[in-house]
Amino acid sequence: MEKSVQEEKPVMDASDHDGTDSSLSQSSSSSSSLRDEDTPMLDFRNATEWANFVAGILLLALAGPPIGIVVFAAMVWEAIDRGFNGGFVDSGKELTGFIFARAIPWLRETTHKFNSQFVKRSDDAYMMNCIFAYGVLVPAMFFACAYNAYHSETKMTSLWVLFLYHLIRIGPYFMNFAYVYTLCHKEGHSYAGLFSKGYNDSILLRNVFNYWIGMFYGVLPATFAYGHSINHHRYNNGPLDVISTADKPRDNFFNWVCYLPRYVLYAVNISTIHQFASEKNWKIVFKVFLGSVYFLVWVYLVGTIIGWHFAIAYVSFPFFEACLL
Repeated sequence: MEKSVQEEKPVMDASDHDGTDSSLSQSSSSSSSLRDEDTPMLDFRNATEWANFVAGILLLALAGPPIGIVVFAAMVWEAIDRGFNGGFVDSGKELTGFIFARAIPWLRETTHKFNSQFVKRSDDAYMMNCIFAYGVLVPAMFFACAYNAYHSETKMTSLWVLFLYHLIRIGPYFMNFAYVYTLCHKEGHSYAGLFSKGYNDSILLRNVFNYWIGMFYGVLPATFAYGHSINHHRYNNGPLDVISTADKPRDNFFNWVCYLPRYVLYAVNISTIHQFASEKNWKIVFKVFLGSVYFLVWVYLVGTIIGWHFAIAYVSFPFFEACLL
């Protein structure tokens, strides 16, 4: 099916050869402008869409403020790193400070030769530094916080410790978060594995981003490997794509709010399992289900051993953070 999709030419290809590009572009721009003028601000067509909008508002109201505080602090951190050169935001100078322009490139270059032995492509050598940072250091911070909470009377850390943990976890300009999600996506698409012979079948490395590192960033195992790679890329934003934005483009704030519940259902693998079940693809249903159970067991263990307030603040928070970001 993928082959046939690739062989199809876009409808607009014909215009590339008949000189009608300009007129079509102008017509498209004009009709788009008319649609923008005619479309109401709250363009919800049925009760389900209104229910999604209300659910999105509730989600944003509950999770938005704490996530916003951490993300704002991450942006301030990056601005401080470059001495506010160019201003705070939209400066064109982002990621030009000491951390991103000097320290990280130096680390990548220094470790490149050593790290290359672990990966198939030398360009992916940087992943080994990411695995150490996000798969060793971040979990070490998590378990240090868990130890602190376990031995406290409240079974919870102070708010300052909680804030600093999440700030360091997502990094300046939330680049740690961006790298983790990018690498979960990359790993999910790589059915043959990313690592060199001798390491590719290692239980510690083969799915390290989705089945270990992602746990600290709100990624459920199987979401990228099956929900994203199979469903999303098969239906490509069509009606059967469980995270389709075709009917709710996220360039409109209200559409984005309405879209949030759809993304949450995908992120917890509920809509994905439903879609695969409707296709009677039971093998994939089982794999996605196991991925969900894997994450839920993690939440349950943290909640029962440390405390449920801790589990919500340290395990559930990254999940909702990922849904909003």
